[in-house]
Amino acid sequence: MHSSLPFASQPLAAVKATHVKLSKHLTVAQAFQEIATNCLAQIRANEAAVAQTHHEESLHQMRVGLRRLRSLLGLFNSMLQLPDEVQHEINWLAEELGIARDWDVLAGSTLPVAASIAAEIEFEPVRLATKANAQERHEAVAAVVRSDRYFQLVLFLTNWVQTRSWREAISPSNRKRMKTPIIRFAKISLKHAQRRLHKRGRRLKEATPEARHRVRIAAKKARYATEFFQSLYPTRKTKPYVRALSQLQNELGWMNDVAVGDRLLKELQEEQDTLAGTAAYIRGYLAGSVEADKKQLEKLWKKFKVMKLPV
Repeated sequence: MHSSLPFASQPLAAVKATHVKLSKHLTVAQAFQEIATNCLAQIRANEAAVAQTHHEESLHQMRVGLRRLRSLLGLFNSMLQLPDEVQHEINWLAEELGIARDWDVLAGSTLPVAASIAAEIEFEPVRLATKANAQERHEAVAAVVRSDRYFQLVLFLTNWVQTRSWREAISPSNRKRMKTPIIRFAKISLKHAQRRLHKRGRRLKEATPEARHRVRIAAKKARYATEFFQSLYPTRKTKPYVRALSQLQNELGWMNDVAVGDRLLKELQEEQDTLAGTAAYIRGYLAGSVEADKKQLEKLWKKFKVMKLPV
């Protein structure tokens, strides 16, 4: 067992991502290193609170940091890739954080919205059950973050980024591409992200929950990519674009929260007979709320479609 991570020196509070500051004179490799360091810093800044307390926002921000890192690796995957075994470990960590976050969202966000719609239903037994499940998952995640397995993953990623050891596994042509200015790569990446989002959102109006989820992922990746490269372009251009993406992502996120909440409530129905009736009613009300929100989603989609890339 390796020595534990130095949690004691870190604040027990949620830490959001700091802005990435890039220069147009940086190479692709230098920019990747700057952004990856930023993502890892967000993950590390929240691990103390996740490991030691039931701190919902810290878990959320740690998960955001990991999602940003995964999006970054996706952006650069034509030039460099993590070893398969390390990618497997990242997926493991993402799943552990995601399960706990899903229960947090159901208990702290989705259920209160449903309660405001359906005041006649007694929500407290279901709320207590979801809080208990969230607590259990937080304890599991705390053990994960205190584990040697997590320590080894963070250690590898930190060394991989700081020493640029990715260079050992890439081809000579990709090594040459990594030495080119970041500004051209950024422009190509943002155009690709926008095209993918436009393509997935083409039939958003009649989309299934699964299709909306794919649109949400594309919106999230487009937003992260824009935020990564935001400092390369004028604020007056990037700020409205990021805002439109954020609004679209938030609305799609709410609909995804309902879909996830429906699945978790179904689990409660099957596991606890006394909650079955109430959970079924709540699922019905949540499904109805999504139908009512489709007009707002369509409005936000139309707003985004006319936005020009800030490049």
